[in-house]
Amino acid sequence: MRICVMAYRKATGEEQPAAFYLGGRRLPVTAVLERWSESTARYYEVRVEDGRRFVLRHDPPTRAWSLAAVYAASAARPALRASPAAPRVTPA
Repeated sequence: MRICVMAYRKATGEEQPAAFYLGGRRLPVTAVLERWSESTARYYEVRVEDGRRFVLRHDPPTRAWSLAAVYAASAARPALRASPAAPRVTPA
């Protein structure tokens, strides 16, 4: 679902969400809980004032934002994503 996101550009050049509109309501972002990249998209798990959490997807080439997931304020936070393990190097 495409959404309108108000973002600011960090010193690194990366855009970070500050607020977004959902159902005609402006939802200020109170915290960015997690961020990660997959292929060409960037994802931000954010919290809003009432405690709900949202995952926002940003496509930098087109500057388009979309809503990827919604979590209720009382829902437990899902386990962190496991990153691919680095290859083990054993000493000779």
